[in-house]
Amino acid sequence: MIFKNFLKKKREELGYSQNKIAKLIGITQSYYNTIERGEVKNPPSEEVLENMAKVLNLSEKEARDFKYLAAIERTPAIILEELKKLSKIEKSNAIISNEIKDIDKYIPLYSRISAGIGAFTDESPVDFISIPGVRNIETLFAVNVKGDSMEPTIKNSSIILCRKGVDLRNGEIGTFIVNGESYVKRLKVTGNYIALISDNPNYQPIYIGPGDEFIAVGKVLKVINDIQ
Repeated sequence: MIFKNFLKKKREELGYSQNKIAKLIGITQSYYNTIERGEVKNPPSEEVLENMAKVLNLSEKEARDFKYLAAIERTPAIILEELKKLSKIEKSNAIISNEIKDIDKYIPLYSRISAGIGAFTDESPVDFISIPGVRNIETLFAVNVKGDSMEPTIKNSSIILCRKGVDLRNGEIGTFIVNGESYVKRLKVTGNYIALISDNPNYQPIYIGPGDEFIAVGKVLKVINDIQ
């Protein structure tokens, strides 16, 4: 509600005419009329506002609201516009701040690690996902898998949940980087060689030689179908 409407409503509730209330406040009727119409050039002083609050028999809360509305009425439009902009900025910053506080509750989702011919893992996550009930969330990451080399275990376009910094055992599925390219494969270790094996028999093993750059990035914990 704006100031002039508040003023008129309270006056009418008391059954006062504009002339009567002006006299009780101690101002002229013409000046009061301009206030109630919202056309006043010289806004009422603090003393006049105090008198208005008393004459209108306002409660303590109503008096605060009344003075607040009067202050807005006296504030130039250009300043009001700037205040609105600042308010929007503060709300936006608060939202961002809350999102930053909550970011450690989510798992980063990367766009892809190839499950076929190999492809670079994106440096920055494309999204964050929430998975209830997981521990040590700071060591987890998720990846969109492209390719069918791990079918039927991991289908094309599946999302896999991985934990980094875990030693993989022989036969476990993990994410690997070989000579700068990333893979999702099953680790095979023998006395003679290390190889990355596809569950799809149509793909040949990737053998790791002495000169190859080989990094075990993380262990695949599960395939995720529904994410939040």
